[in-house]
Amino acid sequence: MANPRHSSFHSLVRWTGAYVPGQSGARSYSRDMQIEPDGKPVLLGSAGAGYFGDDSRYNPEDLMLASLAECHLLTYLALATKAGIRLESLAIRISGELGKVEGKTRFVRAILTPVMALAPGMDRAQAEALHRDAHEQCFMSNSVNFPIDIELGAAADGA
Repeated sequence: MANPRHSSFHSLVRWTGAYVPGQSGARSYSRDMQIEPDGKPVLLGSAGAGYFGDDSRYNPEDLMLASLAECHLLTYLALATKAGIRLESLAIRISGELGKVEGKTRFVRAILTPVMALAPGMDRAQAEALHRDAHEQCFMSNSVNFPIDIELGAAADGA
């Protein structure tokens, strides 16, 4: 019997690139791929241009940061609902920094910048504090080994 507290997710990542005749080393293969989550639209992926890829496609760095921001947003919505906070809008900007740690390239930091508009009469301090709680409870941020800072964006509701 499956554990009801566990969920499974499945994707296929298919290389759609090709060998590049006349090239050697890292440039021997194009980096194009398709990311095919089960039952969902295909995403076109590649490496970033700095890694011999195509910047018009999603790269692993984009997807890592997007998953952190999406998880934060969804966790925040759940907490805001429980706290009785009504939002008019919420956007999460995220940036990340790659660096070398013990000789390996990895994310060394990310910064989440939530910007929200509250419905009239809502407590901005309470709403802002929930971002710290959302960060603590977000399973994606709990799954990475680099710090994620939260910098609250300018109030979008004039408060």
